[in-house]
Amino acid sequence: MGIIFALYGPSSSGKTEIQKHITCSNLPRIITATTRAPRNKEIDGTHYIFMDNSEFQNQILNNRFIEWTEYNNELYGTLKSSIEKLVAENKCNSIILDLAGILSLKQLHQNVFAIFIGANIESIERRLQIRDNTSEELEQRILRAKEIELSEEYLQVADAIVWNNDGTDFSETLEKVKKIITNARTN
Repeated sequence: MGIIFALYGPSSSGKTEIQKHITCSNLPRIITATTRAPRNKEIDGTHYIFMDNSEFQNQILNNRFIEWTEYNNELYGTLKSSIEKLVAENKCNSIILDLAGILSLKQLHQNVFAIFIGANIESIERRLQIRDNTSEELEQRILRAKEIELSEEYLQVADAIVWNNDGTDFSETLEKVKKIITNARTN
């Protein structure tokens, strides 16, 4: 049976980079929707499904999302159609969500395996400063990581936890995630 591997954790913890490396024909990526503008080199339908606010609101009204949330004044959500096709094909896949998304997905599908990707606050701050964030966005993301995303409650729903701190070889972090996925698929 297919498993949905759901990655979650603070901004700049390495979730997207890890997902890029684990995505392949036998572990496709579920593409989520957002109202935020594409970042440099992001492609609609490949990295996200980019929507304007009214289109996103229309999808909400028509109950087309499994889950959606507002983060930094932008909307993010998982379209039912994005997941149902892969679940029907009995394929394993991966998705990046927040905690609310993980909880919603676990209520709808029994084969969800949540992997928390974390980093210490110093690593998160340094990585966020490299990104093209406004100072207000930077402060909000750091505060959210400190107060919510690195809290004990946030980690409790994880089926596995992997730390990706600065100074750790990324290939080691990636191998840990791959091993977790392999073990979950064979159990």
